[in-house]
Amino acid sequence: MTDISFFELVGQVRAMRRLRPDPVPLELLWKVLEAGVKAPSGMNTQPWSFVVIREPQGKQWFAERYQAAIEARFGGFSLSEPGGSEDSPMIRQLRAVLYQTEHMQEFPVLLLVCGLRDWPFRVPPEERVGKAPPNYGAVYPCVQNILLACRAVGLGAALTTMHQVFEDELAERFGIPDEYGVVVTIPIGYPLGKFGPVTRRPAAEVTWFERWGNTDP
Repeated sequence: MTDISFFELVGQVRAMRRLRPDPVPLELLWKVLEAGVKAPSGMNTQPWSFVVIREPQGKQWFAERYQAAIEARFGGFSLSEPGGSEDSPMIRQLRAVLYQTEHMQEFPVLLLVCGLRDWPFRVPPEERVGKAPPNYGAVYPCVQNILLACRAVGLGAALTTMHQVFEDELAERFGIPDEYGVVVTIPIGYPLGKFGPVTRRPAAEVTWFERWGNTDP
């Protein structure tokens, strides 16, 4: 477990898609989940629930459908760029995604973060047909807490939403009730690579004062 400051921590929460198969101790997993449920939510509704998948059969079932969804949406991965570098940031990201796709069933924990379904205010009652979406705005702070907690205790994690392609099957397979939707899937484990700083645009490049386009504070 590491002991780093908050601002150092948030600067190192990278998507870690290459994970070792070593088991994650249950007490460490509880620590991460407890951090998740400390997130704020409107009226303190706490509309999240978790499904932890650790059994090989469940992980294999998920991995097969995940890979099929990736291939159906994106086709084969090309790990080279015409006239470009085969070690560019994009190619490195593709390699990581490909590794995750091919090894998902080997990762020690697949965490389904579920959210209570709740119609957004902008949808009038007469248009509320079928299932409401999960309350994404309330659940994502919980997701971010989980990602931060994973980094704090030395675990790698990377969220994915590709489960949306087979969510009905997913809900049936793991007994998720209709009143909940799966917001994200987070593979969790000890990373194969090293943690390091993230690369982001500076806040000054994306911030306006008083009205859009005004950079003068």
